Amino acid sequence: MPFSDFAVRHSPENNDPAPISVLAPYSNIILTISIVTLFIVKHAILEPHLPHVYAHMWGPSSEATKRALLTLHLAALIRAVMVAIGLYPFIFVMFGSSKLSDPAHIFGGRLTMGDCIVIAMCNLPSFYIFEIIHRSRLSIATWIHHVGSILTAQSTLTLVIHGHRNARYQFLIITLWGFFDVVMELAPVFALIQLRLARGHHDYLCFVYKITAVWLFVLNNVQTVMFIYISWMIWDDWALAFKIGTPMLYAAFKFSQWQQAYFYVVLMRSELSEKLRKIALKEVEGHPLSPEEEKEKRQGS
Repeated sequence: MPFSDFAVRHSPENNDPAPISVLAPYSNIILTISIVTLFIVKHAILEPHLPHVYAHMWGPSSEATKRALLTLHLAALIRAVMVAIGLYPFIFVMFGSSKLSDPAHIFGGRLTMGDCIVIAMCNLPSFYIFEIIHRSRLSIATWIHHVGSILTAQSTLTLVIHGHRNARYQFLIITLWGFFDVVMELAPVFALIQLRLARGHHDYLCFVYKITAVWLFVLNNVQTVMFIYISWMIWDDWALAFKIGTPMLYAAFKFSQWQQAYFYVVLMRSELSEKLRKIALKEVEGHPLSPEEEKEKRQGS
């Protein structure tokens, strides 16, 4: 794949006057439609049907748990839609020979690669806005991540609309950033759903948390390598403000994502500790231990 010609292929000289996307001026409308769609899906589909899907645990669950499950299912849905819309353009624009103005051979070929990416770029902030309003409790790291993502996406689209000379490069950098963010969050969304559905299943939850932590660790490193490489390729054409601001913003996002990876390591250790505590309690009460529990006890000590 001709990834090495990225800077030349997407340079203003090789693309002007072709627009990044004719949909960019309508990004606020796309954002609004996306938020309204999330609202309709929540009230018309998830709220009536999730209590039946999770009938075994829905009744005794707290209101906060129910809100979290609704939000997590919306998160999974919006990410699936974004991958469906943006995966093909992302691969061919970033790693192939396509430009943003080339037609995307999806949806009847009427949209360009840039159009598909703009739609995806509006969908993720719409969910973050919805989550900030809907969730009863958010951590400081999550709140900063969501607000930063919203402002980053919207400011990038503003650069596109006003035709800034670095708009194309900045648009692609944020596309790379956002795509990895979407893919990385798939595992945590699944893990957080399991946290609420599989309480007490310590071995299973430990496995889920371990895979999630490894997933975040690997993709964070891959994303960082690609970000550094692309930044190096376009460095000479980048305005000073972007040379300073973009890496600083990226470092802040990385901090929140590394903190998230560590969070799943903590959850994994917590499940192991709880399992060993139950084994110790069982032993104190005089109940015989299974061979698996004996093995866990020896490993824990």
